[in-house]
Amino acid sequence: MHPNGARQIYIRKSLSRSLQGIWEYPLTVLQAPMGYGKTTAVREFLQGCQAQVLWQSVFDSSVAAFWKGFCHLLIGIDPDCAQRLAAIGVPGDRVFREEAVELLSGVKFADPTVIVIDDYHYLSAPGIDRFFERLTLSNIPGLHIVIVSRNKFGENTAELALKGYCLVLDRRQFELTPAETADYCKLYGVRLKEAEAAFLEEYAEGWISAIYLCIQGYRQTGRLERQPASLHDLIDRVIYQPCSHEIKEFLTAISVYDNFSLAQAENIWQKGDAGELLSRLTAFNAFITFDQSSGIYSLHNIFSAYLRHIFDRQELARRQALWKLAGEWYVSAGNHISAMEHFYKAGDFEQLMGTLDIAHSAESIRQPKEIIIRYFEECPVEIMQRHLRAGFRHAFFLFMVNEPARFSRHVSELQHFINASSALDAENRRKLLGELAIIKGITAYNDVDAMLAQFETAWELLQGPSLVGDPKGSLTLGAPSMIYSYYRESGGLQATVQTVLQKISYFYRLSGDHGYGSEYFMEAELYYNTGDFENAEITAHKALQAAKSKNQTAIIIGASFLLMRLALVKGDWRYIYDTLRQTRELVKQQDFYPNIHTQDMSEGFLFACLGRRGRIPSWIAEGDLPGLLPPPCHPFCHIIRLKTLLADGRHREAVGIADALVATVGYFHNLLAMIYIYCCQAAALEKLGRRQEALGILEKAIVIAAPDNVIMPFVENYEYLAELLAALQPTCPQRNVIVRIRKIAPPIIETWQGIRTKMEEAEGKLRLSPREKEIAGLVAAGLSNPAIGKQLNIAEDTVKKTLKKMFLKLGVGSRTALTRIITEQQI
Repeated sequence: MHPNGARQIYIRKSLSRSLQGIWEYPLTVLQAPMGYGKTTAVREFLQGCQAQVLWQSVFDSSVAAFWKGFCHLLIGIDPDCAQRLAAIGVPGDRVFREEAVELLSGVKFADPTVIVIDDYHYLSAPGIDRFFERLTLSNIPGLHIVIVSRNKFGENTAELALKGYCLVLDRRQFELTPAETADYCKLYGVRLKEAEAAFLEEYAEGWISAIYLCIQGYRQTGRLERQPASLHDLIDRVIYQPCSHEIKEFLTAISVYDNFSLAQAENIWQKGDAGELLSRLTAFNAFITFDQSSGIYSLHNIFSAYLRHIFDRQELARRQALWKLAGEWYVSAGNHISAMEHFYKAGDFEQLMGTLDIAHSAESIRQPKEIIIRYFEECPVEIMQRHLRAGFRHAFFLFMVNEPARFSRHVSELQHFINASSALDAENRRKLLGELAIIKGITAYNDVDAMLAQFETAWELLQGPSLVGDPKGSLTLGAPSMIYSYYRESGGLQATVQTVLQKISYFYRLSGDHGYGSEYFMEAELYYNTGDFENAEITAHKALQAAKSKNQTAIIIGASFLLMRLALVKGDWRYIYDTLRQTRELVKQQDFYPNIHTQDMSEGFLFACLGRRGRIPSWIAEGDLPGLLPPPCHPFCHIIRLKTLLADGRHREAVGIADALVATVGYFHNLLAMIYIYCCQAAALEKLGRRQEALGILEKAIVIAAPDNVIMPFVENYEYLAELLAALQPTCPQRNVIVRIRKIAPPIIETWQGIRTKMEEAEGKLRLSPREKEIAGLVAAGLSNPAIGKQLNIAEDTVKKTLKKMFLKLGVGSRTALTRIITEQQI
């Protein structure tokens, strides 16, 4: 026994046996209130095991900070995977979750490997819950996840446990029995009298932290306090008050952190003897521990909560000074998110804005928008004026998170700052006005004339690339179509395309050729939508070549999408499958994972045209749109959803959704989306026997489209609209357009039926061998390649080769797409 109450580890024998289950399950959840020894039990158990242990402690509710830490865990195992996971960002939607799990499924984990997430309760993030649930179902061989939490984990833990994927250990596994309490006391040389033992049992109720504190009090006074005390009172009397004044000050300072390195402690203490103080504390205190392998000190949750209570009673100036020091440490470590949080607490807006100056734009947009907005709205004006770069980035942020009123107000403030500042010389003022012109161009979305005029002004002022724009953003804000985004005035489509052709070069110069090929892409879409398929194909290839020359993935996706729509017209289904696979592989090679959403939209639209409900990405078909998906492209997803509802015969739902969408589309001036919505709404009304309403809605679509000779939305929905168009033709002033639609559409629809037949043949059950069907079923169940190999007793390489062969047979490019086919065909 060590003197002065040095830590004595006591793990119940029954708990040790239960923890052996970590090796039997993909997921183990330890859930019990604070102070029951969950973390200690797991740490001690794993220290005695020959396993690779990756440990992450959660400090606060910042999901972005958690994800950054989680990615960092994997750097030593698979740096490429860690980098790609970081590029995906927080997997808050099902698309990103699938990508993240698929990446992790390809990692070669040492057998066994344990990832421990400690203090998980701080997160309170359903998206992360679902990520770990999905990772659990993949059952990666050798990988075991351990979640340590005060609260119940996730919504589906019981279901995972019933299916044999999860082991749950609750407070009952941690409570000491009377006999165990007595054994624990003996470790400290304390032998209680019968009455004292009975009191301790009643007071502590098996809670090991309370027992420990009572023992230490007993060692100091020779008796147990009969008056029940709170845990904080016990910590104060037994642990904190006996400390020297210096130790008390040191503990208060380091309480800014939950876990910290010696360098962090030295930074926050600033007196040069942090290492010596920590050595004394860890030698004789059970509430501060040191992990030799990571070099990290940890405060026990109970002790940390107590110290934070002491910290909160310090003078504001001292608290702010400590928060500021912590913020500066995080900046030096490249952790901009935590740095900004601490500078905000310190009221140091100068350094907060300075951090936002250097932080990557993606770090901001992945934070809860309320936090970033609060930083700027509370920032003093004179500080904001000194950090206009951060202000420009905030304007982009407000636009992307759909805060139009704040965006407009913030842009006006920036204009005022630039004009009113006496500290700016002529050259810097000119450059700032150039950056502001870019922001005003974004304000003008989707008015091409106004946008490009602002970009032209920006170029004249800057005479060089912008320093604040996002080089990875999309000109279409995530949609796979330029016409969809910028067709805003009936009768003005041709002029809009000509303006882009003539003036897009200004945008390229400002952005370093970002979006290169957009003008040809838009021109090709004009040809397609007006039924000029030959010129559409020629110009689409021109756009694709231009985009590839500058590695512009978003334009490559869009141009490829248009070429696949043209392949639909020709009946070249093999080209469609091959292109889908190639573009999806391209997207996965890039670091900008929002392009996956764009790819899903193009794929979903194609299969919606063919009426293949099971091939449409489920997040689109179900209307479960990701939070980071820019609002202007939401209607594009809902167009696909409407077509899905029509194919499913859910006509009342289609009418209701269409009604709600009309206002949204009107706000963004997306006329092409309006035409598609009216087409779907008219089709649904016709199926409900409400022909007159259907004709009225369809005529609205014709009136919008006719001045620009836009016909393809009607052709692509002709199966539903044929009778309505025939009925409308005699009385419609735009009957010439209807005549053209009715001439072009029938052979195309016949071609589509031929494609459906070929798809059914390709996807039929007889095309897969018994072994392929086995593997397909396990893919659908969420298992990784190694897990499939282990279950079927075949090599992982065999699984990969079989999957590649299946992908070619069925014309898919991902496990997610394969799963959709398996579900649809019931393979």
